[in-house]
Amino acid sequence: MRAMMPFPDEGRPPSGKSLARAAQVDHLAALPLFASCSKRELRHLARSTHLRLLEPDDVLVLDGQPSREAYVIVAGHVVVRRSGRKMAELGPGDIVGELGLLLERDHAATVTATTPVEVLVLRQQALREAIDDVPGLGWKLLRTVATRMAENTRGPTTG
Repeated sequence: MRAMMPFPDEGRPPSGKSLARAAQVDHLAALPLFASCSKRELRHLARSTHLRLLEPDDVLVLDGQPSREAYVIVAGHVVVRRSGRKMAELGPGDIVGELGLLLERDHAATVTATTPVEVLVLRQQALREAIDDVPGLGWKLLRTVATRMAENTRGPTTG
C-alpha cells in the first residue's frame, strides 16, 4: 500500500495532467450532491478543485490523519476500510472525506484505490464557501453524510 503525497497548492498532479474546467463542471453537475447548482455556481466550485490521479493500492486517505479535503471520484474504484475491515466500495460519483472535513476531525477510515482512480479534490474552505453560496447544497451534503453514517453503523459490506 502506497500513501499519496500531497500535491502543491496549485493542485496540479505531478504527471502534469489536468482536467479541463468544463469537464470538471460536467463531473460536478452529474453528482446528486451538486444537482441544485447553476452552471455559474458549478464553475465557481470547479475553480476550487483539482484533479488527483491514483494507481491501484495508492492510499487516498489514511485513518487517523487530518481531514482537509473531500474527494469526488470521477473514474475508478476505491475500498473503504476501518480497522482492516472492509466497510464499502465506492466509485464514480461518490464523495470521500466530507464527514471529517465538515466536522474538522481526523479521517475515520483508510481509503485505497483498487483500480486506476481520478478524483476531484475539494479543499475545506472551498466547500464552506459553496455551502454558503448554493441554496440547498448544505442540506444535500447533510443527507449524504447521514447516509454514510448510517451505512457505517451497519458494519462491513459483503462481496
